[in-house]
Amino acid sequence: MIAAIREKICPSCKTIFNCTDNCWCNDFPPIIPMNDKGCLCKSCLTNEMKFRIQEYVENLNPDRIKSIQNLGLPSTLIEGIDYTIDKNGYKVFSPWYLLRQGSCCSNKCTNCPYPIKINE
Repeated sequence: MIAAIREKICPSCKTIFNCTDNCWCNDFPPIIPMNDKGCLCKSCLTNEMKFRIQEYVENLNPDRIKSIQNLGLPSTLIEGIDYTIDKNGYKVFSPWYLLRQGSCCSNKCTNCPYPIKINE
């Protein structure tokens, strides 16, 4: 069955974009409540998501960590949300992604959000 394509207009930037039943926005973490304004384009949704994620990880406490971990790992990694690309072309996982993996892997990740002490 072919998914119906619907044309949408982003309420933030007025960009026209396409949406389907299996939309790219389903890959984003479910942390932004749906509202009456309508769907955001990929760029605006990414920016809004980055803002919300920063709020989540700024003041971590056990309840916040648990709520992030309960999301589990994403099925699709999103650049700028789950990772960035360093100057050597390597993926560097974000604190958000590392929290979603559920525990510290003890690999001394650059952005490790876990308050651990690794024996050198």
